Amino acid sequence: MSPFATILKVEKRDDYDELIRDLIPWYLASEKEDLILLETALSKKDFATLVEIGDKMYGHGRTYGFPFITMLGKRIEIAAIQGNILMLSELIASLRNYLQDCCRKHAID
Repeated sequence: MSPFATILKVEKRDDYDELIRDLIPWYLASEKEDLILLETALSKKDFATLVEIGDKMYGHGRTYGFPFITMLGKRIEIAAIQGNILMLSELIASLRNYLQDCCRKHAID
C-alpha cells in the first residue's frame, strides 16, 4: 500500500503532523533517488527530466517540512529551462549536501 493511502484517513491536524513525521524517512529516501536521477540527467544534458524532477521537488518539499528542498526544486526547474549547466551543478551539489545532513539528523542511511 502506498504511504499516501493513509492520508485520506487523517481527520485532525495532529494526526496529519504525525503521519508526515512517519513519512520523512520514506521521503528522504525518495529524494536520494531523485538526486541520482538529477545527476544522470545533468550528465546527459536532459533538461526535460531536470525540469520534471525540479518541479516535483518544488511541490513536495514543503509538504514534508523541507522548504529548502522546495526552493532548490524551483531553482533547478528554472535553471533547466534556461539550460544553465553551471547553476544546475551547484544546485545539485547543494541538494546532495543538504540530503546528507538531513539523513544524518534523521538517522537514515
